[in-house]
Amino acid sequence: MDELLVPFKTTTANFSRGWNDEEHLLQTKQVSSIKDHRDISSPEQALKVLRAHPQQEDLFNVLKWLCSRNDSNIDFDINGQTSQAAQIIHALVNDVLPDHWSRLHNHPTGKTGKMRNRIISILTNVSGISMITSRLRVLLDWEKTPDKTSQNREAGQSQALQDSLDLLESVLESENVIHSIWSRFCNSPSLNDRKWLLWKELVNLLGNGKVLSICAEADDNLAKSSGILRGRSWLSDGSKFCSWLGLNLHHMLPHSEEDANCSVRAWAQMLQRALTLGHVDQIIHAAYDGFVNGTGNIVTYLQFTTSIKGSSRKVIIYSLLRCLDETHLRCPDVRPYDEGSHSKIGSIGALLYRFLEHDGDTADRLLEWLSSDGVVQGILEKAISDTLRTFGDKLYIKHTPVLHQEGVTENLLLLLGYAHQKNSRHVAEISQSGVYLNAISNRLAASSHRASVLGMYVGTAVSELVDPPDKRLNFGSEEMTSSRGQRYLHLTKMQDPLGSIEGLKPVELTSNLAVRQFKHPAAVQKVDVKPSNGHASTESKIVSIEEIDNESDSDDEDLPIYAKPDSDLSDSDEDPTLIERSKPTAPVYINDLISGLRDDENHDRHLLALNNASPLIRRKAAFGSEVSDNVEELASILTGLGDKWDLENFQELRLQGMIAVLIAQPLEMGQWFSRAYFNGEFSIQQRAAILTTLGLGARELAGFGNEDMALSKSNQLSSSKEAPSLFPSKRLPPKLHALYADSTSSSEIGSNAIGATSRIVEKSILQPMALQARESLSGPSALKVRTFSSRMEVEKRRTKPIPNALAKVVADGFFFPLIGRWSVHVQG
Repeated sequence: MDELLVPFKTTTANFSRGWNDEEHLLQTKQVSSIKDHRDISSPEQALKVLRAHPQQEDLFNVLKWLCSRNDSNIDFDINGQTSQAAQIIHALVNDVLPDHWSRLHNHPTGKTGKMRNRIISILTNVSGISMITSRLRVLLDWEKTPDKTSQNREAGQSQALQDSLDLLESVLESENVIHSIWSRFCNSPSLNDRKWLLWKELVNLLGNGKVLSICAEADDNLAKSSGILRGRSWLSDGSKFCSWLGLNLHHMLPHSEEDANCSVRAWAQMLQRALTLGHVDQIIHAAYDGFVNGTGNIVTYLQFTTSIKGSSRKVIIYSLLRCLDETHLRCPDVRPYDEGSHSKIGSIGALLYRFLEHDGDTADRLLEWLSSDGVVQGILEKAISDTLRTFGDKLYIKHTPVLHQEGVTENLLLLLGYAHQKNSRHVAEISQSGVYLNAISNRLAASSHRASVLGMYVGTAVSELVDPPDKRLNFGSEEMTSSRGQRYLHLTKMQDPLGSIEGLKPVELTSNLAVRQFKHPAAVQKVDVKPSNGHASTESKIVSIEEIDNESDSDDEDLPIYAKPDSDLSDSDEDPTLIERSKPTAPVYINDLISGLRDDENHDRHLLALNNASPLIRRKAAFGSEVSDNVEELASILTGLGDKWDLENFQELRLQGMIAVLIAQPLEMGQWFSRAYFNGEFSIQQRAAILTTLGLGARELAGFGNEDMALSKSNQLSSSKEAPSLFPSKRLPPKLHALYADSTSSSEIGSNAIGATSRIVEKSILQPMALQARESLSGPSALKVRTFSSRMEVEKRRTKPIPNALAKVVADGFFFPLIGRWSVHVQG
């Protein structure tokens, strides 16, 4: 045998170096923490930190470097629309903010508030808005893919959609977004060549409705996935979005001739596109409200619309007339027949005059509208002729509502009155014309009494203007002497000279008491009220405007007013050395969660990690590989976790974390939990938790997670944060709610677990028995009539079989591992 074993090669191993040498160990590459923003020297280093999943302190320093101007970034501008800036914005939107934005958005104070403001400043450009919109589109397209392995993906998808929608709302919530972006284009020499290309992209995003359509689709998906009534985002509401767009266009108005030459073209392009969204009134109302509130010039706004071609000018003038009518003419204190209210009407006339002063085409369109149903216009000859033909038309008298006819009558009397004041002979010629005589004759011969009375009013008023007192027309009816008839006759004597446009502004501006309608409906609205007398500003949450009784406050005038003290509980300790300033933050990465669960010496950090374990695992399971790379370690830590601090709801929180781990990887972790139950070194309580995790996890995969809310306090605890009870006004009456509402979505689930169990038993056992008893009472089967149908109809009604993907997961991951290991232990 020895000659068969011939040595091929001989080597001598050197064991003089120990196994603990660093060369034999796996080296973990870590990104060093940045202690100060001055440690960053280039955009490449900032991009590297953002791609390495930075902690809060590192992210704070990177954002501070991007927003500050020093020697290291003097040649780099995040708003410069360069390739490096685009890469940084892409990493920020797609890699960093999905983990950090939810916490920054919910705590907009202190250091997190500064980070939030810097992120908004970085993303307030074309690249940032486009990047967020593209992420929303990717998330929506991913939602449409049919290969969903678990319900956990749907939960993570909804959270990602909500965070992206909140981020876009925060970026666009200002009224100067468009103006600030355009100002950068004009003031940056590097963007001068690409200015119009970038502006065209912004017009496509905002003016063409791309942002509006994508946000509306995302909002609908969120409403369907959550299953509860929630406030819609203002970005998905066409009316509120156009109001926001109108305010931005109003603030974009040039303030000098130099700015006008550069900005009118861009402003007109955005307004032209915005008018196609279908909410023209909201855009014009926003501009007019800005003028009334003292923040702009409506005349400049309207004069710049001359650069808009086509039928858009007609749409703008009609919308302006509706705005003036709703704002001023429909107020109870404005009465057209009262001479004391002429100043308001004169101011409206001055505004229309300035608008139509150099635009003959729009004046003709306005005249066409006035001759049928509107207010007064200064082109008297043509206006009187067109209005008189409409007034005497037989078809118009017969088929038009009387309310419209009364409006035309008022217009005609006002026009005749102004014409008489300028040239009385012209009114005398009109009274003898065939058109006038035919109109009065048709009116008096009308079958409707109210229509004929209008003819009496016109005939009597014209006769008073052109005939001597002894020859004036007198019908001798009661309608002519009534107060209504006297008002009609008084219209020919009205004198409304052009007033000042400033008369449309109120004496005391109350715009600062109005909550902006385009804010997020679920957020708490706070408005800064800045008095003009220079006093300190105060913050107030305006819910409604109510009258305040001054007499109720008279008793409290002598009471002193004290300032509200700071509510910092950490300062209440007498010993300043015991104050803990470094408060832990919620984990945003799986590695931070693992460290927090293992750190049982720090109570606050350990409790924070335990509370955020389930939502963080469910959110991370749908994106990236953080959960899949650490899933077994998470399961091991949660299963063997001890209640060192005697925490409230410890068992429920740990169970929720274990279920989240199981749902994230059902096939792999089902086998792991089965193996851990039989072979792991765990206590009876921990083994019971493993079996509970397998049972509830399998039911959640099968779609029965909502029913388990009645049997699990942990599910009830987690659902109370994500699905709050509906507001009473959003619920049906009690009888209808009990009839139509889903029993598993009621707010009384947790308190009536026995009732929920009885309903499940009734549905599975008693209902089939009731159906069988009804069949037996209907007679023998031989006497029942059976209808035969063709094979084609049967095949058409037959539902196609759906592949049961759940059976494979439950069988290979839950059932067979448990049964197999149980049989081995029984036989052993």
